[in-house]
This record gives sequence, structure tokens and C-alpha cells, in this order.
Amino acid sequence: MSRSPVWMWQYGEYELYHNMLLHARREEFGAKYPPTWRVASVSPWLQLYCDFTAPSEGTARLTALGIGFLVIDDVRYPAGVTARVSAGKHSAYVRVMNEKGFPAAFIESDVCPSGEGWYAKRLPARLGEAEEVIPAGCEPVYPSLNVTPDTFPFAYAEAKPVVTEKTAGGTLYDFGKERFSRVCITAAPDDTVTVTYGESRAEALAGKEALLFEGLTGKREYTLPSRALRYLFVEAKGNAAVRLFDELPPAMPEASYASSDTLMNDILRISADTFRLCSREFYLDGIKRDRWVWSGDSFQSYMIDRYFRRDKDIMRRTILALGGDGVYTEHINTITDYSLYWLISIEEYHKHYGDDALLRYIYPKMQSLVCFCETRLNAEGFIEGADGDWVFVDWTDYDKTGAVCAEQILLRRAYEAMAYVASLLGKDAARYTARAEELKDKIARYYWCEEKGAFIDSYVSGKKNVTRHANILAVLFGYADEEMRESILHNVLLNESVTKITTPYFAFYEMDALARLGQLSLVTERVREYWGGMLRLGATSVWEEYVPEKTGVEHYEMYGNRFGKSLCHAWGAGPLYLFGRYYLGVESGDGDFRVSPDLAGLESVSGEVPLADGFVRVSADASRISVYTECKGGVLCAYGKEYPIPVGVELVIEKE
Repeated sequence: MSRSPVWMWQYGEYELYHNMLLHARREEFGAKYPPTWRVASVSPWLQLYCDFTAPSEGTARLTALGIGFLVIDDVRYPAGVTARVSAGKHSAYVRVMNEKGFPAAFIESDVCPSGEGWYAKRLPARLGEAEEVIPAGCEPVYPSLNVTPDTFPFAYAEAKPVVTEKTAGGTLYDFGKERFSRVCITAAPDDTVTVTYGESRAEALAGKEALLFEGLTGKREYTLPSRALRYLFVEAKGNAAVRLFDELPPAMPEASYASSDTLMNDILRISADTFRLCSREFYLDGIKRDRWVWSGDSFQSYMIDRYFRRDKDIMRRTILALGGDGVYTEHINTITDYSLYWLISIEEYHKHYGDDALLRYIYPKMQSLVCFCETRLNAEGFIEGADGDWVFVDWTDYDKTGAVCAEQILLRRAYEAMAYVASLLGKDAARYTARAEELKDKIARYYWCEEKGAFIDSYVSGKKNVTRHANILAVLFGYADEEMRESILHNVLLNESVTKITTPYFAFYEMDALARLGQLSLVTERVREYWGGMLRLGATSVWEEYVPEKTGVEHYEMYGNRFGKSLCHAWGAGPLYLFGRYYLGVESGDGDFRVSPDLAGLESVSGEVPLADGFVRVSADASRISVYTECKGGVLCAYGKEYPIPVGVELVIEKE
């Protein structure tokens, strides 16, 4: 083993540890705000194994986060002591305990360095089954003793204000756009300094009505926790010097998109800024409030990121964090649909990134969650919300009586995901397949209304209420057949009398459904109107909710708080997905990809989309399409014909 060592830990525990730290950071109105759901803690104990062959004599030395030792061929070496290893075959294990933090091991060795090749053993779940082997957790960003995995590897870069203004008895700093930053202040030790953060100017000047503020006294220098802001208002009797440092996650290559439409380009730009800010240790919902990891928000982030960064690592971290320790006494985030999204996301992850190790590790947790969900099934086999369960779907008015249609569509898709994972692991998938098929028939029988030509919210109330959400999910998750899809398009999605969606969350799903139903030109109009409406109000990132009828500071109100709305919410970045998937027309499959551009009312589109092994660059206008990639297996669909895309050579097709 000639590779360099990296820190290693129990697979899945790194995510639990940093998820725990993250969920302890939310604050509102000067106080800490713990999450409303159970958060799993990390195990203080670690044991990992390695079987190796040393080509010649070597050494090994353990450094531990905590206390521990290294054992080679039954000889124990305390942490910090160098073991001498003879040539030949050996077996080793390391044991670490850290009762106050995160247990991890770093082994400097020329024969068994920590990282790849080390593994954990999981005892069989049932008598007669084989012991399972799970690889050690490790990340290449932790290659030295000085950079330990109990700290997430953020970088910091200073940002200067674009405007500094004396007003309201203090100084208002405008940093130009939404940021997530660490503020450093220097002041006289006997001075009292008040710092108020604002995603908007009005919030920064709102005093204790702002969500984030802090009072400082008694020190000369302060380094404040990283928080969301565009504006910063500082009050002090004397001079207070302010510096701001953006907190940046590890950099990655990103997609680049452009069109002939200036407004569309601006929408893509603020979508990218929004998504970049909300992609941190995990996918966050928003960077001001809540700064938590929500499963439904994350599911949409998984879709968006495939057309922005294709970051396998953050998707894996988020899935592992949300899965917790596999003990479910409540739904993930307490929300019925969010448990189902989590199950579905694991199939989506594997289809796009592979990673059988994650499936082997997480399948018992999937089984445990399904068992919990089945405690919420009614007599008809539909999932319902019990006391303490939150049936969310979206921020909208709909008929929540009994079992809600949208949840049943997600439940069916979750059973399909369970069958997918079980089959890949050689487990019994028949039960999950049968449940999915049973639900397919029952959903149509109980929820499809011929009179309305659509799915109704609830069969229990008798109201036959139709909203967009269940119908959109029926299209997106492959439930609706061709006849249903056509009916949903005309009776729901194009029907102005059906309650409109007011969040970018489901507005994105609606645009996706419309695009799949051949309405991409309408998508262009609606994206320009909805996301463009926020831009016209001065947004530099996408909001949690946008209601065009509101005016002034009304736009910032939510949850009964004057400035409760998040103005940088990950679920608002949907145009990135829409542009790459439908306008550039890139769809990746199992080792191959197809490109079928669609201008949809624009004069030209261009961009570079990430794929599993590289990228594809697409440019199209009314008379010409060009494609370039260094990936194999591509097919261009243009002007009614298909063309294999060569590797490393630009393919240009002109309209005849």
C-alpha cells in the first residue's frame, strides 16, 4: 500500500456528527432554536479492520481523535507508538473511543495506511445470514493530522461592502447580494456593539424584529458565527471596524448556461447563486431560516444538482444524515411525505452514481422506515397522518381529510424504490413489488374522478376537491397513463380556476410536469413571470415563497414573523434543472445520454452540462445544433433524426 493515509471513521457516522452540529446552530431573535424532531447522535466508539500483505518490512503508527490502540497480528500498540511490521500477510484492527466528540483514526504507514482497504463488520440481522462488510468512512479532504474530520473543511474569502451608509444612529453595510458569512468586529472593550443581519434592507434596520441580531461587549475583537445576510447594521458608541468573510464549501466544476433572453439568464444566475449558498455540509433548505436539512427540500436539490454540479458526495452525505440511526419513532422531519421522499432518493442516487456500499449500509434503515410508515396505513392500505405527523405536501390549501392522494403516489413510488434496492442486494423484493402494484390499482379506484378529469385530494370528505399537487406528482412519478396525462394537462395544469401554486418548491415540479407534457414554451412564459417577478423586486437569490399580489415588506413576512421568510431557499433553484434537462435537452441514462435541444420560444440556448464521466456542451438556434463531449454513449436527436455523438469531436447538424 503506497498511498497516503487519510482520516477514517465508521461509515455513516461523519454525516450524523456534522448533522448534529448543524442542527444545533439555528437561532432566532437572539436565542438558539433546537430542531422539532429527534436528531441522532454519533456513536462514541469505532472499530475498523484491515487485511494486507506487506511487500517488505514497514511501520504503522496510530493517531486517534479520542483514546485508542492499533492491533497487528494480535499485538497491541497504543496510539502514538510506532509498530514494526514484517514482510508478509497480516491482519489488523483499530479501536477508538471519543466520549466528547467524533472518534476517528489516522494511521501513518507504508504497509497499511488508513483509508481505502479498511472496513467495519456488521453482524447478521438474522440467524444464518452472512456477516456484512462495510468500507471505512473517509474523505480525501482529510489527508493530514492537522485537518481533522470533526471540522467541516470550509474556506473563507473576504467580501467588501458595495455601499456603506450612516443611518438610524448606526452604519448600514450593503454587501451587494445574498451571502453566508462570518463577521469580524473590532471595537473598544467598554463599548456596546449591536449587530443586526438582514436579507433585506428593511430587516437589517428592523431591530429586534429581525430574525438575526447580537449584542457584543467586553472584548476588543469578535468573530461571530457564520450567518445569512446581504445587509449588516452596526450600532456602537465609538468606532467599530467591520470585516466580512464568506464561508465557502469545497469548490467544484459547475454547469454554465446561457440563452438569447436576458431575463432568463438573470434567473439562471440567481438560481445558481441560491443553490451554491444552500449546498454546504448538506443541502440546506435556506441559509437564514431554518438552516436545517429537510428531506423534501433535499429531494428537489438532488434533481437540480444533477444539472449544476453533479456532486455525488453532498447527495450521499445528505441521504445518510437524514436516515439518522435507523430508529424511527416519527417521520423524517416529522413529515409523512418527507419519509417517502427519502426512500425514493436512494434509488435515484444509485441510478445516477452507483455506490453499492451505500445500499448495503442503508438498506436495514430503509426497511426500518418502511415498517414505521406501515404503522400509519389505514384499512384500505393508504398512508395517513397520525397525531404528531405533519402531512405537508406544500404550503397550500387542500383537502387533508383522511388519506391524501399525493401521499399515496409517493408511497407507491417508495415501494418501487424498496424493490429496486432489495433486488440489487439479492434480498426479497416481491413484497414491495406487490404493494406497489396493489396501490396502483387502489389509487385509481379511490382518487381518480372522471367527473373532474383529475385526481382529487381525498375520498373521505366527499368534496372531490382538486388541487395541482397530486396531479403533478402523478405525472412526475410515472403513475398517470397517457389518457390521464392529457386530462391532467387540460383540467388541472392549464385550468386557471384550480388554485395556483405560490412556492418555488412546487412551481418547479409544475414546470417539470408541463415540460414532460410538451408545454415547454408555456414553461418559458411562466418561469419568466414567476422567477422574473422576484428579480424585478430586487431579489439576488430565490425566495421561499412568492405571491405577486403582495407589496413592499409584505413579501418578507411568513410564519407570523415580519421577516420570517427565507430569501435564499434551495427549492427555488429549479430553473437550473429545467434549462439543462429540457432546453439543452440532456438526459443521462445508465451509461449513456441523449441530447434533444428545444428553444421553446428562445432564439438560442447554450451550455455545458455535467455527466457521470465529464460533460456535454450544447449550442442551438433555429437553424443549427452543435454538440461536443468527451463522454461515450451520446446520441443527438435533431430535426427528426438521431446522430451518434463522437467523442472529442464537435458534431454540427444544420436544419435542412
